[in-house]
Amino acid sequence: MATSKSKTSKVWDHFILDNVKKVVKCNICKGNLAWHGSTSSMMEHLKRKHVGVLEDDSTRPKRSCASPTAMDQYLQRKRPVSLQQATALTNSILTMLVKDMRPMSMVDGEGFREMISQFNPEYILPSRTHFTHLMEKKYEATLLKVKETIKEVKSALTLTADVWTSRATEAYLGVSCHFISEDWEMKTLNLATMPLEERHSGVNIMTWLEEVIAKYDILPTKIKAVVDDNGSNIVAAMRMLEEKHGWASVRCSGHTLQLIVNNALKEPSISRAVGAARHLVEHFRRSELANTKLKLVKGLQRSTQQTRFETGAGKAFLASAEKGINERWGCLNTISAEKENPIVLSASLDPRFRKLKFMGAEDGTRVQGSIEVLAIKEVRGSEIQGCEQVHQQSVSVPGRGDKSALDDLLQSDTDSLSEEEDESHEDQKLQMARSEVQMYFAEPAIHKKDDPLRWWRENKGCYPVLSKLARSFLCIPATSTPSERIFSVAGNICSQKRASLSRDHVEMLTFLHFNPE
Repeated sequence: MATSKSKTSKVWDHFILDNVKKVVKCNICKGNLAWHGSTSSMMEHLKRKHVGVLEDDSTRPKRSCASPTAMDQYLQRKRPVSLQQATALTNSILTMLVKDMRPMSMVDGEGFREMISQFNPEYILPSRTHFTHLMEKKYEATLLKVKETIKEVKSALTLTADVWTSRATEAYLGVSCHFISEDWEMKTLNLATMPLEERHSGVNIMTWLEEVIAKYDILPTKIKAVVDDNGSNIVAAMRMLEEKHGWASVRCSGHTLQLIVNNALKEPSISRAVGAARHLVEHFRRSELANTKLKLVKGLQRSTQQTRFETGAGKAFLASAEKGINERWGCLNTISAEKENPIVLSASLDPRFRKLKFMGAEDGTRVQGSIEVLAIKEVRGSEIQGCEQVHQQSVSVPGRGDKSALDDLLQSDTDSLSEEEDESHEDQKLQMARSEVQMYFAEPAIHKKDDPLRWWRENKGCYPVLSKLARSFLCIPATSTPSERIFSVAGNICSQKRASLSRDHVEMLTFLHFNPE
C-alpha cells in the first residue's frame, strides 16, 4: 500500500499515499487526490480546505521519522459527533435561519455546507426537507406557548391589523396583539400573517380577524381596541366589529397625519414644509402609547389657529391642514355616556397627562366622571365574580347552600343581618373606588419624559382599582407600525429569490421570528 520512499515535505504529515490506486488520502477530511508524483496539489488542498494547518506545522519541531506512526494516525482521527451535539448544532442552524430570515434552501448551498464542514467535519448537515420539518414542529410548539401566554393575561388586549401584498402578488393580513404584563411592561405578540384567498372586503376582513382570535382562544370581550390604517375596507370591517363586539377602532396616528400633510402639500410653493411634516410623522411612529396623540393633535390645532401666513400658498396650506385635522381628528376628544372614547380615557390614565390641560375644564370633569363610572363597574364586576366562586364552592359542599321552603318563609334575623353587612361592605368598596379616583386626579402630573408604566408599577398598591383600568387602556399603541413591521420582515422572507415560498411557510417563519422562545 504505502510506499517506503522517503518523504521530506511537511505535507506528508497530513496525507497517506496509495501507490496501487495512485491517490493520496487526506488525514483531516478523508478526501482523495490524484497522485502525479508532485506535492503541489496536496499543498494547495491544505491551503484551500484546511487553512492554518501549514502555519501550525512550521512552529512544530520536525519529526525524525518520515512516515506517520500508528499513534499519530490515532490522534489525528476525528471523533464522531454525538447525537446531543448534532441536535444542538442543527437547532442552532435553524435558529439562525429564523432569526436572520434566511430561506431553508440556504442549507443546500455549496458554500454553506463547506463552511459547516470546516467548523466540524464529522457533523453531517441535514437536508432542506429536514430543516423545513423542524421549522414546522417549532412553529407548533411556539404556537402553544403563545396561546398559553395570552390565556394568562388578565387585562384587556389590543390588536393592530393591516393588509399587505408580497412580490409574488399574494395578499396577507398581519395581526399583532398587545397587552401590559403583570410587571407593567408592554408586550407584543405576532398572531398571524394570514394568506388571503378572497376579496379584501369589509365583511371578509371582519371574518378573518374573528378567525385569528378564535385560533388563540381569545374571547371577543377581551379585545379593547384595534389599531388600523385608514383603508376603506378595514374601516368598514371595524364598523361592523364595533357594532358586533364593541371593539373600538383607533386610526393609525402616523398614517392619518401623513394623509393630512400630503393633502395640504398639493400647493407646490410650500414644499419647504415637507421636512418639518416628516419629522412629525416620525415622532408619531416612535410613540408607543395612543394617548400621546391627543396632546399632539391639540398642539397642531393651536398651531394652525395661531400661525399667520402672508402668501396665498401659505394660507392655502394652513386652511387645508386645519380642515384635515378637524375632519380626521375632530371627534378625538369627544366624551359621551353612550360610547367609550379609548383615546381620552387612555390619556386620563396616563399620569403624565392626567390633568387633561389640553381639554376644557368641563370636558375634564366629564372624563373624571367616566373614569369613576368605570371604576365602580370594575368593583361590581369583581364582586360578582367573587360571589360566583363562593357559590360554586358552597354548592360543591353537601348540606351547604340548600334551603327549604320553611327556611325561606321563616327567614331568621341572622340572614337579614348578613345581607345588610354585604350591602354595607359593597358600599364601602364603592366609596373607596370613588376616593381612589379623586385622589389620583388630585396628584400632580409626572414629567413628560417619565415612564407611565413604571409609575403604575410603583403606585399600583395605592390605586388597586385604577391600575386594572390603566392596564386595559394603556396597551393601545399610537400607530399600526407593529403590523407594518410584520410585512417588513415578511418582505425579506418573500424576496425575489424566494418568491415561490409557500404561504403557510411565510406565516410560520414570520411568526417564529417575532415570537422567539
